[in-house]
Amino acid sequence: MKKIPVLIDCDTGIDDMLSFILALSSEKLDILGITTVAGNQKLELTTYNTLNALALMGREEIPVAKGASKPLERPLRDAGYIHGASGLGNYVFENPTDKQVEDLDAAAFMHKTLMEAKEPVTILALAPLTNLALLLENYPECKPNIERIVFMGGSIRTGNPTPVSTFNVLVDPEAAKYVLKSGVPFHMCPLDTTRHAYTTDEEIERMGQMDSPVAAMAHSICKFYNDTVEKGNNAQKRFKGLCIHDLCTVAYVTNPELFETVTYYGDVETKGELTTGFTMIDYEDILRKPEEEKNIVFINSVDRDGYMKVFFRCP
Repeated sequence: MKKIPVLIDCDTGIDDMLSFILALSSEKLDILGITTVAGNQKLELTTYNTLNALALMGREEIPVAKGASKPLERPLRDAGYIHGASGLGNYVFENPTDKQVEDLDAAAFMHKTLMEAKEPVTILALAPLTNLALLLENYPECKPNIERIVFMGGSIRTGNPTPVSTFNVLVDPEAAKYVLKSGVPFHMCPLDTTRHAYTTDEEIERMGQMDSPVAAMAHSICKFYNDTVEKGNNAQKRFKGLCIHDLCTVAYVTNPELFETVTYYGDVETKGELTTGFTMIDYEDILRKPEEEKNIVFINSVDRDGYMKVFFRCP
């Protein structure tokens, strides 16, 4: 099987960690490296969680590079109220790894990896887009070596944590705007879709019944996530189950047959009094943009049952 070369950019909190279960075990992906950024928690924590995720899942050969500790133009707004003080709820790594990050920072590491790759690389962007904006601004020559950016965030109809903005955009809207306008193919896995890729309480309990350290970790952080999302977002009245957004995004790359897409023109609001971080998506084609200016491949549906089958097949 020909593998898809992938770089993962993440802010490892709970849903990033769950997405690693699929990404790191998939025979369809050739993971060239992982870069970390501040988002769900501060950079030191997201990096620590990433390094130890690789150790827990037996993939310590994958290089990790540490990226931006804050957004391009504004202070960090983290999601500790959802992901906990460590970024992973109450979960504690029993045997912390000695693995260290690369000498290069995230943007320089991605640039080096892209330029050395034998074919264009998919970038899985599971976090605020700060690292990718720095990459594209400082190393524009790497653009032809990027197959696509697959981003978790954005929406047409909904927001989180505000009524109109999604977390990965809201944390660094300037970076999101820059990347959207970069000309690199941009696939958006939005909240409109990830909220249909939910996990039920029964499925979470099923994780707890599986005999493996990874399943035990998944059960622990899902239980914590369920509680904090309900407290923070009134989730039980709004959703059918726990939405694991980053896992849905990885599944789009590993199992595209479970998804449908449509192409739109979009932009990001950076200055609105009430709408900063809003992804403006022209889904009714009101602006009449020509096809070549439509810059978002919008992932607009998911086969939830097929998606969960893929997840539970992971070792």
